[in-house]
Amino acid sequence: MSKYTIIGLISWVSSGVVLLFQTISSLTGTAETMVFKNLSLVSVFGQGHFDWINSLSWVSVQKASNYIVTMPLYLLLFCIGILFFLIHMFSSKL
Repeated sequence: MSKYTIIGLISWVSSGVVLLFQTISSLTGTAETMVFKNLSLVSVFGQGHFDWINSLSWVSVQKASNYIVTMPLYLLLFCIGILFFLIHMFSSKL
């Protein structure tokens, strides 16, 4: 296994752990307050760490960055895993 495959697998396992954690935490509440809360980079690190995104000059890059930091963390980790598997696939062909 290459290092890209290992990083991809770790990212997928982390995605599963985060999704499992969110599911269990939503099920432990009462029936009235059972809500599935998505973790994102903003909710983990805080909005103050991502204020620099609003000062980006290109609007399309600003929107893409805002989308990435506010998307669910399990989905972000899953996509990062796919990215590393694709990197492995293209780098092993060379």
